[in-house]
Amino acid sequence: MTRNTDSPTESEQLRALLTMSRELMQANEPFAALALAGRAMAELAHACGALLLLRGEVNASIGFDRSGKPRKTGTNHDWYRTALARLEGKEESREESESGGKGAAGPRTILVSVPNRHAMAVLVAGWTDDAAPAIWDGRRRLLSTILELCAAALGRISAHTSLEDLVSTQYQQMAGAAQAHADEMARRDESDAAMRALALTDVLTGLNNRRGFFMQAEHMFRLARRRHASCSVIYADIDGLKLVNDQLGHAAGDELIRDAAAVLRESLRDSDVLARLGGDGFAAFAFNDAHPRVMLGRLQDNLRAFNLMQERSYHLAISAGAVQCDPHGSTALRDYVQAADREMFLHKRSCLH
Repeated sequence: MTRNTDSPTESEQLRALLTMSRELMQANEPFAALALAGRAMAELAHACGALLLLRGEVNASIGFDRSGKPRKTGTNHDWYRTALARLEGKEESREESESGGKGAAGPRTILVSVPNRHAMAVLVAGWTDDAAPAIWDGRRRLLSTILELCAAALGRISAHTSLEDLVSTQYQQMAGAAQAHADEMARRDESDAAMRALALTDVLTGLNNRRGFFMQAEHMFRLARRRHASCSVIYADIDGLKLVNDQLGHAAGDELIRDAAAVLRESLRDSDVLARLGGDGFAAFAFNDAHPRVMLGRLQDNLRAFNLMQERSYHLAISAGAVQCDPHGSTALRDYVQAADREMFLHKRSCLH
């Protein structure tokens, strides 16, 4: 801290302290407040150095150089033991300067604390010059004011930081609880979706089951009627499934059902609804397609290709019947499925004969 022989007047000190007080109220970091206190000690009190000892949440030892710049210091500081004795209440210093006698803080030093008893903050400042007793009294009052303002600012900053930490912790806890709740809801939604999918899906083939077929096909069927668009229903049946089960076992029979499902899926468009209704029966609903005989032709072509390319212990054969729906009529979708089933039966009987 630089020494200035031209000490400021009391009015100048008061204006400077008021400015310091406003700046301390705006400080948000501890070292910003300490820097303001150090500048005041350098410019107003002209101390050659100082030591600030704090306890509580801050719990720090801060040294100030001749320019008033603060820095953390350790227990090896010359004034540390003196300040610590006051902080711990082991010594009641009379805060005397050299001109007034040798005090507990040593010659040419002034020690002040906040509060005077049971101190939370202790400030020791030193000078290398000689001064009259009135000068030392003025310095002591100035240091007391600087320490009180600085300690108040540090307390406010500490409380604000603690509050921010508390709010941040509570926010994180609330956010964590909200996220956990959202994750739980998502898991429930996924579980519900999986349950719904399972209820509408044939486990063996992955196609729609009977319930899934009528849920999707009914929607498309009503849409076709509103638009007066053509649509068709196909009913298909695997030939010889019982014989494969009896001769090759049910594992081979299940494989036969899965192969039939794959060929049927390949014969239809992605937009068509295909389902295994149970056993060896399948149904499909085709929206806005050409004549149903075209679809049956694709099916037979794919069956021939499958039997040529795949090495199976059985021959895959599917009988199918198709009907075209009347978009202007009042026939129910279930009636068209039954009609397609009858067409399939006629086709199967004709092949047997």
